[in-house]
Amino acid sequence: MSGKKPGYKHIAFSPTARKQFLNLDKQTQIRIKAGIQRLAIVPPQGDVSKLKGREGQYRLRIGSWRIIFRLTDIVDYCYFT
Repeated sequence: MSGKKPGYKHIAFSPTARKQFLNLDKQTQIRIKAGIQRLAIVPPQGDVSKLKGREGQYRLRIGSWRIIFRLTDIVDYCYFT
């Protein structure tokens, strides 16, 4: 065994999240991208919390930004709030 943890192979953005991300300043994009890449590790790294009342949804907090996502065999449908 290599000791490497399995990861999620695919992270999909909603069309709205993609537009919002591209409209952010470069420094914020870099911070968010680094945070999202840490989601690829099982279990996800960072300030991640399960959302109450939302089946299978989580949030990742990066500064004042919140990324809402679902974990299945992929990290699916990221939303920025």
